[in-house]
Amino acid sequence: MTERFILKFLSPETGCSAHELCFEAAPSVIANIMGMTVDEVMGYAHYPDDRELTAISAAIGVSLPRWPHDVELTRPHLIDTAPYLVHTNFELPLMLDGRKPFAVVSGEDDFHPLINLRACFSPYVERGEIIARIAEMQAGGRTFIRIYYALPGEDWRFDAYDVLMNGPRPWTADMEWQLGSILGYSDEQNEWWIANGFKPAPPKPSA
Repeated sequence: MTERFILKFLSPETGCSAHELCFEAAPSVIANIMGMTVDEVMGYAHYPDDRELTAISAAIGVSLPRWPHDVELTRPHLIDTAPYLVHTNFELPLMLDGRKPFAVVSGEDDFHPLINLRACFSPYVERGEIIARIAEMQAGGRTFIRIYYALPGEDWRFDAYDVLMNGPRPWTADMEWQLGSILGYSDEQNEWWIANGFKPAPPKPSA
């Protein structure tokens, strides 16, 4: 049985896909190439090296472009079915184009993709074209960071995001709509997401 995978050839300038290749393969074949379990290769994004890319190319019978930058191996997601461009992994170019006012990224401080993304944003932050705020958290002996990015005049979204994310639970459709608005999605896009992608929190069992 085969499953769909996506290879994303990442731009060093923006950290997002310069181009992508969708292919089908048996998960066990890809897992063997990557030296992982099937569950691992199906559940997470990975960054194959040149040897692994060559093996994937041979396994699927497709020549891959020579790409001296990072390549991400991932699986299709619900966001790929949206009738609009979901901002995930396209934050920087959308902000530079004025189409996205605010973004949040997070992860361990030494997480390779996060380091690369910060490097892409850095020149624009230094020039004042994008405003940044960094929050650091410690958990289990590891350091996690959350980075907020906003266009000038949109930094009110930093606090609006924190108020929403630290608010009462369970998470509701109205909260999901508010989050979409803070991130810069239109009412029409929020409406589609609530109808097609949002999953409300399950009710708490009665005592």
